[in-house]
Amino acid sequence: MRHHAFSPCRGQVLFVRKGMTFLELLTVITILAVLMGVTFPTLRAFNEKNKLRGTIREIVALIKYARAEAIFGQRMTEVFFDLEKRQFWLDLREPDPRTGEYNPKRKKRQLEQKRTLHQDLWFDEVTAYDTNIIRDKIVAVDFYPDGSASPLLLTVANRAGAKLTIEVIKSTGRAEVTPGTIEEKRAANVAQQQKIQGALAR
Repeated sequence: MRHHAFSPCRGQVLFVRKGMTFLELLTVITILAVLMGVTFPTLRAFNEKNKLRGTIREIVALIKYARAEAIFGQRMTEVFFDLEKRQFWLDLREPDPRTGEYNPKRKKRQLEQKRTLHQDLWFDEVTAYDTNIIRDKIVAVDFYPDGSASPLLLTVANRAGAKLTIEVIKSTGRAEVTPGTIEEKRAANVAQQQKIQGALAR
């Protein structure tokens, strides 16, 4: 803030600096505190959503890669989800170059390393074939050379209550993501089928 003072002896305008008063400083601090109180929860929720979406994108990318490797490599590949440890990973099931057979103890590629969910995320629920559930805590998704896969419905949730469900479609091996739970996903599928049937019946 500047205060203007006129000097009659020289006919010039002088500029005298004044600092902020304690009341003005207190007002600014109060306004900043209110703004932070309003925006922080919004920013936190936005950050939580970004973590969830980023993780879903990473899982879907891994699924797409597994499917592509199964088709072009003409072999089965797998993606695993450890529900207890909150981990997921890819197994390319590459054959041993010497024997031509799959060796589960072979050295894994970087893409096949286990990845752990962020501490604020977890696998909320899952639906898969019984044969694809190992020891009630690990779920395997198989991808085949013809492009198909073992079906999967997997929901990932965060602390804010947001949920996203990944569906691996059996016939195509492709992944679809929808907001909400598995039940909501099923209800949406039923509604879509009814809509299609209604349109065909006209």
